[in-house]
Amino acid sequence: MEENSCTLTGVIASLEAVRHTPAGVPRQRFWLEHRSRQQENGEPREVQARLAVIVTGGTAQALNEGQRVKVTGFLSRAGYRGEARDRMQLHATRIDCLD
Repeated sequence: MEENSCTLTGVIASLEAVRHTPAGVPRQRFWLEHRSRQQENGEPREVQARLAVIVTGGTAQALNEGQRVKVTGFLSRAGYRGEARDRMQLHATRIDCLD
């Protein structure tokens, strides 16, 4: 079985309104801004990333822009047409508030 797991910390940069799937499941997207210093080939490297995070069902909770969070989940493409095929998004299975 293939593995697909990701944990990322950061700040919620923007938060979209909760929507519902055709089955009535709540779904929300927010943009996570991540900044850290990593080691690459023994040298320090500044890392910055902005990633869409999808929250569905029971994982949905009261989130606020500017809030620091730790998100755990799996990566998936953002869509199946056009540019979305080349964009990744993180589907959250757990969100921990760090503030």
